[in-house]
Amino acid sequence: MDQLLTFLQDRWLVVIIALIVLLVVVKIVKTVLKWVIVIAVLAGLIYYGSTYTEQLKDIGENVAATAKEAVGDLKEKAIQGLAGKDAKYKDNGDGTFTVTTGGIRLDGKLGGDKVKITIAGVSAELPLDEVLKKAVETAKSNG
Repeated sequence: MDQLLTFLQDRWLVVIIALIVLLVVVKIVKTVLKWVIVIAVLAGLIYYGSTYTEQLKDIGENVAATAKEAVGDLKEKAIQGLAGKDAKYKDNGDGTFTVTTGGIRLDGKLGGDKVKITIAGVSAELPLDEVLKKAVETAKSNG
């Protein structure tokens, strides 16, 4: 039932057009052909509605893959920037730290297992892995 409601909410225009076609066919055509056309239109509409959730799943998978790729690119750019000699480490005094270099900012908690990376206003929260730990240590040694 949820699938049908989602289909009707998202594709209401298709349903309206199908109903208009059915009304025109019923009014104009007066033979058995009329009922063949009506059944064909209804069957097409039902098939389109039943495959609609698969289309939504495909869209969701594509969005998830794109987001994962974007976060990976963000992490790669951040690591490249933070590994440089101009990276600056700052202890914020409240149990958190900040590493900055150019347009890259990395925020985290001391002893924490996650960090927030911001590049050009785009942020992502990532697990603090060995590569990021090394970048933080390099920034600490830079001052």
